[in-house]
Amino acid sequence: MEMGREKRPSGSGTGLSDETLACVLKYVESAEDRASVSLVCKQWRLVDGATRKFVTIAYMYSTSPEMLTRRFKRLEGLKLKGKPRAAEYDLLVPDWGGYAEPWIRDLGRAYTSLQTLQLRRCQVSNADLTLIASSPCQASLQVLYLHKCAGFSTAGLLPVAKSCRSLKSLSVEDSDVTDEGGEWLFELARNNSVLEVLNFAVLGLEDVDAADLVLLVERCKSLVSLKVGEVEMVDMISAISRASSLTEFGTGSCNFFGDEDSRTHVSISLPSSLTGLSGLWAMSDPGLAMVLPIAPNLRKLDLKFTLLSRKAYCQLFSQCHALEELQVRNAVGDEGMEVIGKTCKSLRRLRVEHDNAGAITQRGVVAVAQGCARMQQLIVYVSDITNAALAMLGQCCAQLTDFRLVLETAARRVVDLPLDDGIKLLLKGCRKISKLAVYLRHGGLTDRGMGYIGEFGTNLKWLLLGCTGESDIGLASLAYKAQRIERLECRDCPFGEAGLAAAVVAMSSLKFIWIQGYRAPWAGEHLLALSRPYLNIEVISSTDTQPGQLIAHYTTVGPRTDNPLEVKQLTLNPDDHLQEMRPSLHSPGSTRH
Repeated sequence: MEMGREKRPSGSGTGLSDETLACVLKYVESAEDRASVSLVCKQWRLVDGATRKFVTIAYMYSTSPEMLTRRFKRLEGLKLKGKPRAAEYDLLVPDWGGYAEPWIRDLGRAYTSLQTLQLRRCQVSNADLTLIASSPCQASLQVLYLHKCAGFSTAGLLPVAKSCRSLKSLSVEDSDVTDEGGEWLFELARNNSVLEVLNFAVLGLEDVDAADLVLLVERCKSLVSLKVGEVEMVDMISAISRASSLTEFGTGSCNFFGDEDSRTHVSISLPSSLTGLSGLWAMSDPGLAMVLPIAPNLRKLDLKFTLLSRKAYCQLFSQCHALEELQVRNAVGDEGMEVIGKTCKSLRRLRVEHDNAGAITQRGVVAVAQGCARMQQLIVYVSDITNAALAMLGQCCAQLTDFRLVLETAARRVVDLPLDDGIKLLLKGCRKISKLAVYLRHGGLTDRGMGYIGEFGTNLKWLLLGCTGESDIGLASLAYKAQRIERLECRDCPFGEAGLAAAVVAMSSLKFIWIQGYRAPWAGEHLLALSRPYLNIEVISSTDTQPGQLIAHYTTVGPRTDNPLEVKQLTLNPDDHLQEMRPSLHSPGSTRH
C-alpha cells in the first residue's frame, strides 16, 4: 500500500486521508489499541498494516508466515512464541513441533530491513541460523533473541557471529544448545564493535575462552549487559576490569572453598556502575565480600544459583535499599522474606522458587506484603499459606498485576484450607491482576473459590489452575464470569470433557487452552462439539508416566501439519474448516502489536 495513492475505502466514514491517519497511528503503541484500531474499518486496517513496526505472535500456530507478510508490509520487529509453556517443564511429547524454519525463511524474504527477531520456545536448527546470517536482513538485524529454544549448537551461532555485524543484542539464555566449541564467541568479538547486550547464561557451555571475552569488551565500548555461563569468575577478572560501561553483569561460576580462594574472592572488584547482578553460580558465604560493596546500587538481583546461608542472605538483603527486581530460592526462609520487607521498599518484582533446603510460609508472605507496597509481580513457592496472608496481599499490594502461588507437594499438613476467602480478598484488593496462577492441592480451592476468581478477577487474561476446584460446576462458575481470559492452563483438576467444552464456549475472549490430567472417559467425544471454524483441538493420550493432555487454540490457518503421531487432531470436517478461513490476522487469533 502506498500512502495517499489509494482511494479511501468506501464506508470508512472517517474523512481522514491515509497520510493523516498514518501520522496519528504512529503514536498508538499499545497492542490492544492497535488491534482495536484495525477493526474500525477497512481503511484503518490497511493503514495499520502498512505502518505497524512490531508484531507479537503469542502462538505460532494461530496464523502463518504468509499471512503475516501479506498484511504487514514494513515490519521491523517480530516476537514469535512456539511451543506451549508446558514445554519448559518437559510435559510435551518429543518432536512436538514449534519449528521456526518456515517463519525464518519467509521473514528473510519479506523484510529486508528487519531489526528485531525474538523467538521463544521454538525449534531452531543450525540451518535456520545460517539462513538468518545469509538473508538480506543480516545487515540490518540488531536484536536476535533465542529464549528457551532448542535444536541448535554453538556451531550454528558461528555464521551469525560472522555475518550479522550490526547486532546490538544477542541472547540465547536458557536454550538447549549443544556445545561444539567456542569459535562463535571469538568471531563475534572479532566482527562486532557495536554490541550492547550479550547473554549466554544457563547453557552449560564449557568451551568458552576468557580471552575472547576480553577482546569483546575491548572492542564493544557500548557493552552495558554481559551474562555468561559457567565461566570461572577468577578467569573473568581481566574482562571485568575493562568493562567500563557495564551496568548489568551475569557472572560465571564462583566455586570458592578454601582460605586462599576466599582471599581471591575479596580481591575481585565488581564495577561500581552495576545496577543488575545475576549468575553467581555456587557462590557460598565467602563470596559475599565481592557483592556487598555494590549492593546499595543494585536494582536487579538474581540469586537463584547461589549457595548462601540464610544469615548471609539476610545480610545481603539488608543492604539492597534500591532493589526493584529480585529472584531467589526459598532457602532464604521467612527470615529472609522479613528482611526483604523491611529493606526493599522499592521492590516491584519478586520470584521465590523451590529449593529443598528451605521453606516459605504465610509469615514470609505477610512480611513482604506489608513492606513492599509497590509490588507488581509476586511468584512464590510456599510450604504453608493462610487465607489471612492472601487477604494481606489484597490489602497492601494494590499495584499487583501478576501473582503466582504454588503450594509445595512435600509440605506438611496445611490447616487453613480451602483458600476460597483468601483468593476472594486478594482479587478484590488487587484489581489490576491480569496473570494469576494458583497451584494448590486437592481441597485447596472449592467450586465456590473458582466462582470468586471469575467474579473478582475482572482483568484476568492468563490463568493457571493446579489441583483446584471440585467439579465442572466450579469451572462453569468461573467461565461464565471471566470474559477477558485469553489463555487458560489447568493441571490435575477434576474437570471432564463436557465441562471443558462448555467453558471454552462460554469464555468469549479465550484464544488458547492447555489441560493436563482431565477426566476423559469418552476419549474426545464431547470435545468434537467444539470443532468449528477457527478452533483447532489436539489431544495427547495418557502414558505410564504422563496424564493425557488437551490443547485447543484459535487459528486462521486450520490444523497444523507438523504434529507427531502422538498428537491427535480432532476435527469434524477439515476441508470445510479450511474453506471457511479468511486471510485476516484479526480473526480469532493471537497476533498482536
